[in-house]
Amino acid sequence: MSDNTELSTVVGLLDDEYARQILQATSIDRLSKTELAEECDVSAPTVSRRIDRLESVGLVEEETRLRSDGHHDTVYVATLDRFEIQLRDGEFEYDLQCIERDLSDELERLWSKF
Repeated sequence: MSDNTELSTVVGLLDDEYARQILQATSIDRLSKTELAEECDVSAPTVSRRIDRLESVGLVEEETRLRSDGHHDTVYVATLDRFEIQLRDGEFEYDLQCIERDLSDELERLWSKF
């Protein structure tokens, strides 16, 4: 990709300490905003703003976690797999690769919790 606006957005997010902490935490486990605030030791509004920005460029995805009491939580999972940047002929180019989630694998993962 070579859109400098998108590049600056992605680089800006990866330069943000809280966004990086959220990506790291959600690459290990699916976490709610409340759990992320506790895990990253930041306020809930800070987590919400970072999640919104990360979601807007596809670096995290929202999922539903079913609870044994019949209710559910909204949780987030990192999708970032690899980010590369190159300078070619005076232009920055980048390649952002995200993990594709297979619906059947996700359903199997959900049902295995019960």
